Amino acid sequence: MAVQSNLHKLVDLAKEKSSERRRELLRDVTDLFFDDVPEQSSAEFSQYDHVLSRLAEDTAVDAREELAERFADIPGAPRGLVLQLARDVIEVAGPILKKSQALSEADLVAIAENQSQAHLKMLTQRPSVPESVSESIVRRGDDETVVSLVKNSGAKISRSAFETITERAETNAELHAPLVSRKETPTDLLNDLMTVVETRLRDRILEKFDGIDPDELQKAIDASHKRLEARLSNDKDADEAKRYISGMKLRRQLDDALLIQLMRQNQIMRCAAGLAELTDTDFGTALRALNSPSIDPLCLLCKANGLERALFVTLCVMRNAGKGDALRDAREYGRIFDDLSNREAQRALRFMMMRKNAEAA
Repeated sequence: MAVQSNLHKLVDLAKEKSSERRRELLRDVTDLFFDDVPEQSSAEFSQYDHVLSRLAEDTAVDAREELAERFADIPGAPRGLVLQLARDVIEVAGPILKKSQALSEADLVAIAENQSQAHLKMLTQRPSVPESVSESIVRRGDDETVVSLVKNSGAKISRSAFETITERAETNAELHAPLVSRKETPTDLLNDLMTVVETRLRDRILEKFDGIDPDELQKAIDASHKRLEARLSNDKDADEAKRYISGMKLRRQLDDALLIQLMRQNQIMRCAAGLAELTDTDFGTALRALNSPSIDPLCLLCKANGLERALFVTLCVMRNAGKGDALRDAREYGRIFDDLSNREAQRALRFMMMRKNAEAA
C-alpha cells in the first residue's frame, strides 16, 4: 500500500519542470520499480510504465541512456517505456535495440521500417533477428548495415533477402566475405559470387562445392546461370552490343585490338559482347568479369580460354585508368596472370560461366 501511495505522489511530481529534479525522480521511480517488480498485468505495473515514460520525455539524454541500460536486460520491462526508448536518439535507443526482449517481433519490424540507419544497424546486432525484421533491414539498410546483418549468425535471412544481398554484392566487395562465410547462403547464390569475388574467396567457395552432391551442385549452377542471364534478357543495350559484335565478326574485325578500342571508348557492353564471343562464353559472365571490383574473374576468363596475357593486362589497366600507378599495376596484373594455372582457371570457370550453346538451348 505504501508503494501505491508513493506512486500516486510521483504521478503528480512527473509534471515537475526542473530537468535536475526530473532526473532525480526518474532514478527514484526506477529504484522503486526494481525493489519490488509488480505483476505485468497489474494496474501498478501500468502506472509505473506511465510515470517512467512521462519522466523520461523531457529528461537529459544521459539520464535516458542510464534508464535504457537498466531496462535493456529485463524481459518484463514496461513495454510503453521500452518502445519510447527504442525510438529515441541512438545513444539512448542502442542498448534497447540490441538486447531488449520486451520488444515483440512486430515492434522490431515497425522500428526497422520507420527509424534511422543507426537504429537499423543496432537491430542487426541482436542475438537473434527474426526473418521479417531482416527483410526490412535488407530493403531499407545501407551497405554497412546489411554487412552487419549478414555477419550476425543469429539473424534469420529468407531466400528472397539472400538474393537481394547477393545482387548488391556485385558492386560491394564488403559483402563478399560475410556471404561466403555464412552456412545458410544458398549454393546457387554462392555460384553467382564466383563472378565477382577475389581468389581467396573463390577458393573457399570451391571448397564448399567439393562437399556437395554433384547432381545437387549442377542444379544449383544451372539455377545460377538462368537467373543471371534472365537479368540481361530484356536489356536493349545488351542486344545492341551483341548485334554489333556479330557484325564485326562477319567483317573479320573481331580481335584483341577491337576489345582494347572498345574499352578505351568506355563501351563496356560491346567490349563484354566481344569478350564473350572470343571466349565462347555467355554475355553475362563476360560483363560481370569486366565490371567486377576484383580483377580475378577477368583473369580466369582470359587464362582459361587462351587469351593473350597482354590483352588481359591492357584491359585491367584501362579499366582502372586514373586509379593508380599504371606501370606498377601492369606488372602486378601480369604476375597474377602468370601465377594462375590453366587448370585452376578452367576449374573455377566451369562454375562461373555458361557455354553459348547451353545459353541458346
